[in-house]
Amino acid sequence: KLKLSYQEQREYDTIEDDIAALEQKIEDNKSAMEKNASNSSELQRLYEEQEQLEQTLAEKMERWMYLEELAEKIAGQNEKV
Repeated sequence: KLKLSYQEQREYDTIEDDIAALEQKIEDNKSAMEKNASNSSELQRLYEEQEQLEQTLAEKMERWMYLEELAEKIAGQNEKV
């Protein structure tokens, strides 16, 4: 019988908020990049931060898809019982 672990359930409960927060940070960072277009050192730092944020977002999205699929399987399993 499939079941989310305690840790997976906690993660599943908060992952959408985590994704939304990351998306907001990415937008804020883009704005900061536009404001610092003439400051090459700050722009480079912001660019590197942007890459890291986007990588983290991609990882969270993958994890969310996994947890979502698992939750659907569990729900389907419970309906059959």
